[in-house]
Amino acid sequence: MCISIFFASIVLQFSVQGSHASPLLERAVGQSTPTPANNTPFNEVPFWPYQTFVTEPDFHPPVLQIFKQPTATGGLFVFAPLPFIPVYPNRSVGGLLMDQAGNPIWHTPNEAVGQLEVQQLNGKSVLSYWTGGIGGDNIDAHGFGTITILDTAYRQITGVVLNDGTFKAGDSMQNKPEPSYVDIHESHITPHGTMIITAYNSTPYDLTSVAGPKEGWLLDSLIYEIDLATNKTLFRWSSVEHIDQLPLNGSHQLNADGSIIGGNNATHPWDYFLTNAVRPLDDGYILSVRHYWSAVALDAKGDVKWNLNGEDGGDFHPLDQGTAPSTFSWQHYVIPINGTPGENLTIDMFNNNNNGRDNGTAPSTGLTLHLDLRNRTVRTASRLQDPNDTIYADSQGTFQRLPRDHKFVAYGQIAKLKEYDQNDTVVLDAKFAQDNQESSYRSYLVSNWSATPYYPPKIAATTVEGKGKVKEDVVLSMSWNGATPDVYDGWVVYEGKGNGITAVDKKRGELVPRTGFESNVTLAEGTRTVVAAAAKGGRVLRESAELRV
Repeated sequence: MCISIFFASIVLQFSVQGSHASPLLERAVGQSTPTPANNTPFNEVPFWPYQTFVTEPDFHPPVLQIFKQPTATGGLFVFAPLPFIPVYPNRSVGGLLMDQAGNPIWHTPNEAVGQLEVQQLNGKSVLSYWTGGIGGDNIDAHGFGTITILDTAYRQITGVVLNDGTFKAGDSMQNKPEPSYVDIHESHITPHGTMIITAYNSTPYDLTSVAGPKEGWLLDSLIYEIDLATNKTLFRWSSVEHIDQLPLNGSHQLNADGSIIGGNNATHPWDYFLTNAVRPLDDGYILSVRHYWSAVALDAKGDVKWNLNGEDGGDFHPLDQGTAPSTFSWQHYVIPINGTPGENLTIDMFNNNNNGRDNGTAPSTGLTLHLDLRNRTVRTASRLQDPNDTIYADSQGTFQRLPRDHKFVAYGQIAKLKEYDQNDTVVLDAKFAQDNQESSYRSYLVSNWSATPYYPPKIAATTVEGKGKVKEDVVLSMSWNGATPDVYDGWVVYEGKGNGITAVDKKRGELVPRTGFESNVTLAEGTRTVVAAAAKGGRVLRESAELRV
């Protein structure tokens, strides 16, 4: 198997011995907690290398390490790396589109981004992502933010804001008002021009039935379906309003002694439920309920049709725990694949099998289950796991279907991306950080994103040591953040000796091939003004602003 590591300007280097890449990285300085599973303090774990660019100095995306077979699907990685630790040096945060040579294609502004995804809206490809605040004690990184939706020119065409005046939760659960309460976990666009989102509300509740305080607090898990044209709420569902159908004693969000976690006040509510995925199903919805270890089907009114529990089956017969186990726990991304209403259903999920208090015994897998809805039985169709790489992902994760019956599994908290072929063999293995250093809540592999930015390319000049009699050379760097490889393949560089680019200069344009996110060319001696134009087959698409050098 061949290994390829591609990078622009890299701050920290890889050395390669045999078939494994080992980063030679500087140590961190600072905090020593929390610690990974092997009890090595985070500030003693080597940091992953990142890339830097002259034209976009604030972009520091990770280096992508890839092992890839020729039968892999190809396409762009869509993910949003987020460092776990505040001492991570000089790393930017934000959403990324990246090709399989490790080149960034598009980088969001340097801000926390979640749930970056290519979706379809009114028959056209769009890019959606969440931004906002994340945090809170006793909760699994819920957010309070907004959804932005961009077209293929990266213009914002719409978005989602949620604030109906009922929310008590705020910034990091501190009861501070927020402009919008859209949670990070779900933002799915439906074929009807609506978006399904999640939200969370700190809510007073009598918790004596689970040995908690009578004047207790829990986190109400909310689902909204929003019309994207009007931002009008078409459907709302509350877990608290359905406790009679999904009782509190079904929650696994407990301390080691079986007591509930938090629940004493509004800023430390018991996060008993946690909906982390929602999809339309028949005339209702299917929910992934992480803290119940359940996939729950709702009807059009929001009543529970059935509860598939990963421990004991719930409304289904007990699950197989033998050679092809259908049990699951702490799961993410439950997605209905196909089926006949009332008869059968196939679902995929990322089966974490781990959380922060229960980990290291059962590996995380991509799990496909066939449900017989009449007889209430469950059969395992496949359980994806790399036999050479056992992964325990406490949180987050994605399981995506690809063409040719390939599957893409992203491991959430563990910064690994794998593609499996029709025989469940790994044909692509990518990594963008050390384990438990950096995560991406969801990650995707897409081939349907073609984009031409509405804004112009950027150029910047730097001086380097010259060759021969020339003491210094001027190197021009060029990039067009967001332009996909199918849109442009090179640059036309116009150099002028005076204070502007003349018609004569335009006739002497130099063709420079595209080389990743940022391309470079050494300017002719005496150049005073320069313009670079992104081009396809030599045909100019968009010019940069003039630059004096």
